[in-house]
Amino acid sequence: MAENTALDTIEVHPITFPPDVLARISPELSLQRHLSLGIRPCLRKYEEFREVTIENNTLSRYVDTENVNAKNNILGSNVLKSGKTIVITSITGGIIEENSASIKDLDDFGEEELYEITKEENVVANYASIYPVVEVERGRVGACTDEEMTISQKLYDSVLHSRILPKQALKVKAGVRSVNEDGTLSVLYPDELENDPSNETNLKMKRKWSYVLYAKIIVLSRTGPVFDLCWNSLMYALQNVKLPRAFIDERASDLRMTIRTRGRSATIRETYEILCDQTKSLPLMINSQNIAFASNYGVIDLDPESQLQDPDNAEEEVDIDMDEARSVLIADLDTEAEETSIHSTISVIANAKGNYTQLTLVGAGAKITPNMIKRSLLLSKVRANDLSTRLNT
Repeated sequence: MAENTALDTIEVHPITFPPDVLARISPELSLQRHLSLGIRPCLRKYEEFREVTIENNTLSRYVDTENVNAKNNILGSNVLKSGKTIVITSITGGIIEENSASIKDLDDFGEEELYEITKEENVVANYASIYPVVEVERGRVGACTDEEMTISQKLYDSVLHSRILPKQALKVKAGVRSVNEDGTLSVLYPDELENDPSNETNLKMKRKWSYVLYAKIIVLSRTGPVFDLCWNSLMYALQNVKLPRAFIDERASDLRMTIRTRGRSATIRETYEILCDQTKSLPLMINSQNIAFASNYGVIDLDPESQLQDPDNAEEEVDIDMDEARSVLIADLDTEAEETSIHSTISVIANAKGNYTQLTLVGAGAKITPNMIKRSLLLSKVRANDLSTRLNT
């Protein structure tokens, strides 16, 4: 019986995918194909940033200074749009009582002199930060993700070490509400009496308070890394913050009573609330010269094997020299393909004058060269100069 030696023929047909489908199936291959053409999946150049538009203080209670919305507790806000991503930042606040006075607050000359002699070397101790909560909307509910907690903590640390918010700017200069002879109420504030030599009223309190600021940052339609967008939106919002004036009632400014029970004596201080003025406010005095803006970059090696061939010479073999693979710097990472495929990143916080607050390097992929670091610093300075002018437009 003769064996059947005929072989079945198999036809192989190439499968092509549209760019958007290929980006979901193989993001890295899609990115490499675009980079081989000199563009990115978002159709921007290597060092091109997304266009940024901002809306300042549109959500604050002090939008209309003549008609303050008492039900609105937002002290400063910003809406930033970069590409398809929208970041909404709203800053609220509270008032806390300082339990222990620092040496700098003491009136005794000897203690003040001692403070000057033993002055703390850590200047950061004189600055405060803001407590941010970042929420990246992804159509889900539940506890915050690790990424959101990491970004929130990084924002807190960056604001503190940037020395933007002095603790002195958060001191509450509490006024005293008193009853006039005609029965009307009036509030006197310490700074309003400083230039009045005829007024002998002493409004210095033994108890001290400070403002504390909170920031809620909501990210919508995320398409890439969001730390730099959250930081920039927070910087815009901080420059618009107004703090409400606070006061206490004069009968509770320094009221104590002594009681005696079974031979023991004790002093009870009356508890009272510090109230906020519904109409008066003061701008937050930040160190505007330390305001800086963030930008991010990525470094990736171009894969020669992923380069597109010339359609006229598609049948010819192409010699690929792996030693010719080179790295490129990508500014303002966007799209899922860039975020998941680029592992070596550079993050810079700088101002328009070329002062750099923070530089973060993550080398988990392509090699980051000194020339790429220099280039990213230069681009960050230009970017900061552009973003700093947006507040006045």
